[in-house]
Amino acid sequence: MIKDRLLLAALSGFIAALMANLTLYLFNLLIPGQNINMPQVTAEIFLNISEYTPVHSILGVIWSTIVGGTYALLYLVALDLTGWNNLWIKSIFVISGAWLLLAGSAIRIMDLAEAVRYEPVSMLAFFVAHLFFATYLYIMVKYCGEA
Repeated sequence: MIKDRLLLAALSGFIAALMANLTLYLFNLLIPGQNINMPQVTAEIFLNISEYTPVHSILGVIWSTIVGGTYALLYLVALDLTGWNNLWIKSIFVISGAWLLLAGSAIRIMDLAEAVRYEPVSMLAFFVAHLFFATYLYIMVKYCGEA
């Protein structure tokens, strides 16, 4: 069991983000046309990705796992404030709220993911991938964390 909250957030957020990235990648195989992926959006925050290269992809994966750790830290703070019961529901609530308020706002304000902003199926897949992230995060925290 990991007692240190920052270490738990870093580890669980990293693994949950990798799993969510893979989940969204698999969803995108089923979606025709333009689609969105987390590493690409994250890389676009810092870099011009008009040509999305393997270097952009690697940096995007690294940065998206850091974002996953940040989301995980928000989740752990919420658990410490509200109690360590109903972990899965709280994970879905915190991650969905963070996605809506933080990621959704950042995408809009920073003019990111412009090519897919008006693709409802792609955006739905992006949101569902965050629900999977919340589930992966819940599993990691439940089995690696300590109240």
